[in-house]
Amino acid sequence: MKHGSHPYDVAALRCAHPIASVISGYGIALHASGYALVGRCPFHPDHGRPNLHVYPDSQRWYCYRCHVGGDIIDFIQRRENLGFSAACQRLAGLPTEPNRGNPRPRFTSRRWDRLPLDEQVVMNSALEIYQEALWRRPQALAYLQRRGISETIIRDCRLGYADGTSLVGHLRRLRVLRIAQDLGLLHRSPQRGRSSRLVEFFSGRIVVPELRGGHCIWLIGRALDDSPSRPKYLTLTGERPVLGVERTVGHGEVFLCEGVFGYLTAVGWELPACSPCGTSLPAERLGFLARADVVYGVFDADAAGQAASERFAARLGSRWQPVALPGGCDLNDLGRRAEGRATFFRLLAAARPSIHTKGEHDV
Repeated sequence: MKHGSHPYDVAALRCAHPIASVISGYGIALHASGYALVGRCPFHPDHGRPNLHVYPDSQRWYCYRCHVGGDIIDFIQRRENLGFSAACQRLAGLPTEPNRGNPRPRFTSRRWDRLPLDEQVVMNSALEIYQEALWRRPQALAYLQRRGISETIIRDCRLGYADGTSLVGHLRRLRVLRIAQDLGLLHRSPQRGRSSRLVEFFSGRIVVPELRGGHCIWLIGRALDDSPSRPKYLTLTGERPVLGVERTVGHGEVFLCEGVFGYLTAVGWELPACSPCGTSLPAERLGFLARADVVYGVFDADAAGQAASERFAARLGSRWQPVALPGGCDLNDLGRRAEGRATFFRLLAAARPSIHTKGEHDV
């Protein structure tokens, strides 16, 4: 993927330079804490409990005091006061092995589809609190409405909202705060002159769960605005599950959507859809598609989406059929247009010319 006119393959740069190794190379000591790597943030006087969290699984970082974060290129831009191209050039000049003699910190990736009983109980309890909070928060409901997400989808997909206050009190009464911290649902936030307090990881976000057998095994949170000071999405760290896998079971046609809201749009159209919540899904994680005769790729109409589509085509061969969305548009954008649904099904018909199209509702 190229960014603007500069010559660097950004995806390849990120892959070749693990985020923990590069940040360690700036002299920042990282240590394991739950399922992240934690260290002193270089962007503010970070005394007391360290605030910089590095997530090797997603290759992202975030400071819970500065409320800024991003990928390794964002870190270099901020650390060295560089523009995007200059930061890419700086990263390209670093060795691809763990640099400056600093070994890559050890990191154990959690498998969310293998939760023990006590952790599963906490995940289910958290989702129930989030679901209840959503109906009490008009701003969150209005955001979902603007994104074309109906009450039917909200209930079907069990969407919720983290209001920042309800979860801590509920889990304290259940005496499971430590488990919630280990899962990443809560974290300690230091306060000036006072001891740290427990804070909801997803505070102020719409939460979308991955459900298996009716249980919440994982969550991803979307901010209600697109502020440049914080990431749009936060996820619980570990091996990220595919969102909506159970919706694809037993279907000969499966729709693989790039984004979370594209997936929700597809669910609203009663499609057997799932999402890797991004453009990356390792080859060893594609086994759930073994019984699908056709996998329709519904990726964003940008360079990253095109590159991802090409990778899936190489892995799935003739079973992969990309659905070409209008330029500059993702599936949720399309779904919010007056003729968006009809347009999508016309594009779908074009992607499968040899298959008799039964109509919009018979997929």
